[in-house]
Amino acid sequence: MTHRGTGLAIGLLAAAALAVADHARGDEPSWTFHGKVADGNQLDVVRGPGNTIHLVSTKYYRFDAGGARVAEEGQGDERQGSMDFGPAIAVCGDGSVHIVTRHGGDWGAGHDIRHRKRDAGGSWSVDYVFGGRWARNYVVGIGCAATGQVVMFYSEAGDNVWGDLHLWEAGSSSAADLGRLGGIWRADTDARIRGFGDAFFMVSGKVDGDGRAYFLRAAAGAGVRDALDGSAQEHRAGTGRRGFPDLFVDAAGKVHVAYGAQHTVFYNSYTSGGTKVHAADIKVFDGLGDWHCASGLSAVAASDDGRFVVAVALKSDGSQGASDSDLLWSRSEDGGSTWSAQQDTGRNTDGGEGRHRPRLVAIGGKFFLFYVDKETSGVSLATLDLGGAPAEPEEEAAAEPVAEPEPETPIETMEPVEEAVEPTADAADTGAADDATHAEGAPGAVTGGCGCTMGW
Repeated sequence: MTHRGTGLAIGLLAAAALAVADHARGDEPSWTFHGKVADGNQLDVVRGPGNTIHLVSTKYYRFDAGGARVAEEGQGDERQGSMDFGPAIAVCGDGSVHIVTRHGGDWGAGHDIRHRKRDAGGSWSVDYVFGGRWARNYVVGIGCAATGQVVMFYSEAGDNVWGDLHLWEAGSSSAADLGRLGGIWRADTDARIRGFGDAFFMVSGKVDGDGRAYFLRAAAGAGVRDALDGSAQEHRAGTGRRGFPDLFVDAAGKVHVAYGAQHTVFYNSYTSGGTKVHAADIKVFDGLGDWHCASGLSAVAASDDGRFVVAVALKSDGSQGASDSDLLWSRSEDGGSTWSAQQDTGRNTDGGEGRHRPRLVAIGGKFFLFYVDKETSGVSLATLDLGGAPAEPEEEAAAEPVAEPEPETPIETMEPVEEAVEPTADAADTGAADDATHAEGAPGAVTGGCGCTMGW
């Protein structure tokens, strides 16, 4: 375990105090950038008990509520290329940490998928490979419910891009096969699963020509796979290849969801019981530019009370991989009903054809953005403090909709957009040999995993 000096912690606290004072005066809040905080390129981040933040990339890291790094340990992920997608991490209520990582192999032959557990005492006491090597099993996820049940998944696809998400339940020495979820995922987009209270929440996408994003919710227990399968709700605002979803569960149990459509990002939220809060998805970002799939790439988080919601998005440079993208942001002060005009953070990141997205978490009203900065190797951190004391998440989330508070200060809004129905996917959407160029980095025009013939 590596402990940092007190200088960074003091600086972070001073910056937070200034940010809170500025926001109280009505000044426009702004991000504070702290530089590199972790090694690696592909990552996942979650909040844990005790107002801690946990990150996995090439190693495991833990941060305190001020954003100071307090632990660095050698357990991590081998697949760290810009288009490998991220590993996955979950933290249970007892403080135990679970990670799912990818090792060996390649996109065509598949990887070894590995589960490791760091127990509450700080020992990495569980370590095993589960499932088998499948083509394109590079998308992984893991979540822990308050019951202690840990559910994991990895993607599977055969000779083409359409495939399944294969669910497993973590055990002490092996994983139990829960079965597959079909029809909600295809290659070139990712998926997430998080646990909160006695439930699991999941998002996925299928970036066909007339694509979809999906939200799923299930009670923890023996029937979790079937309950997830029967709960899928479609999101199809905007046009084009919808997908690349993200979700964040706030301390009250409200689930915040962002996903991409062509050049845009949309938002909605759900109660802990799985009821959609907004009748129509709300457009938060627009004009995000072309890349291989042209879908909006984003991350979302919310304050503990759900009042403040922050989203970030990538504005592509027009390259195939969105490899030099402006990092934009927007905020809501009324629980996600209305949003500020999108702003540029002044930083750039590599979109990695959608496989290299930032992560957002929040503690109280402070937001932590972990991303790969174009000017700095490794994972960088930025913070935004909108005010509000942290609260420990509730053990059991309420199933009723969360009341939306009125904003104290009006901000420019982006209106809800009715969901559009688009013509069926084009015949070019075969997706054959999509990763032949992606994984190996071969140059030239390709018919990519999004089914778009690219000549740049």
